[in-house]
Amino acid sequence: MKFRIPRKLKKKLKKDFWLYPMDPIEKNYLVADPEGNQEDYDAYKRGELSGLKGETLVKIRENEKTL
Repeated sequence: MKFRIPRKLKKKLKKDFWLYPMDPIEKNYLVADPEGNQEDYDAYKRGELSGLKGETLVKIRENEKTL
């Protein structure tokens, strides 16, 4: 069965650039595609992904340094 999400949510997800949290070993971010991939969508629902449209990459890095 094909992965489907509601139309309005899919449009919202397409407008942003989604990233997984920084990998502590390699110091890089994985790009996510929650509108086209079931695993990425599940991570979005769990709150693991961060969108770059609402906040800048600098803020994300500052938050991860404090952790």
